[in-house]
Amino acid sequence: MIQAPVDVRPTKRCLADLGLSLPDLSQPLNEIDHPVVVTAQAVPAKLDAGGARRILSLSDRVWFKVKTGDQRAVVTQLHGDDLPNGLPPGTGAWWIGAAGHRQADSPQRDFYESIRRECTVGKTVSTACLLPGDWDWKRVTAEQAVTWRREMKQMVIRLIAMSLTTGSLAVAEFRHHRVKAFVRVDDGHEAYLAIIAEGIPDPAVFALLLDCVPGITTDDWQPEPSPLAAMEPSPGEIIWSTLFPSEVASAILELDADIAR
Repeated sequence: MIQAPVDVRPTKRCLADLGLSLPDLSQPLNEIDHPVVVTAQAVPAKLDAGGARRILSLSDRVWFKVKTGDQRAVVTQLHGDDLPNGLPPGTGAWWIGAAGHRQADSPQRDFYESIRRECTVGKTVSTACLLPGDWDWKRVTAEQAVTWRREMKQMVIRLIAMSLTTGSLAVAEFRHHRVKAFVRVDDGHEAYLAIIAEGIPDPAVFALLLDCVPGITTDDWQPEPSPLAAMEPSPGEIIWSTLFPSEVASAILELDADIAR
């Protein structure tokens, strides 16, 4: 069975070591196009295959070497209580703690020797300073929120486009919720869009759902049943509807085509 790739994230400390600027939240840090970050993604698979090389001088926990050109880094895996509660399985488990350069002609400046000195006091070794801190965990949470929002918007656009092209109710499951979209054209050729959801008790989440529809303002939506669209929610359903201008429909079809590419 083919296993899903495991993300290996650079810490804020590692980004500083590499002189990298912080990307916006739409780019997960493990996807930064830098040789150290790219090479580090292979460490979990190397470990499974028995090919990961451990750094023996960092003895308080298991760290692995990353080598690419003259650049070096240290990678570790977090387990159990090392991980915050509430993260999806596997998220935030692997980290690049620090990075630097190989200096074979200068042991004092060589990266692995520098890390050993930094983490050693007398006979005690502690690599806690290389582990992810509050900023790193907040970044993980923020990236997940951005991803969740992007996936929700793509799903809503897709559903509306499906209903537009088929004339039928379009349905999808999203994070354990059932979401539907329906475009109806009356005899007078006036079109309505309805967004229907089951199992979303939080009004704030439903508001985000409606906000995924471009070209429609908050004040344009109305709860059903309403005198205008006259839609009757089934038990457990919440329905909001709006007039659906043709230019908004065209824009949604273009967005759906872009998503499908």
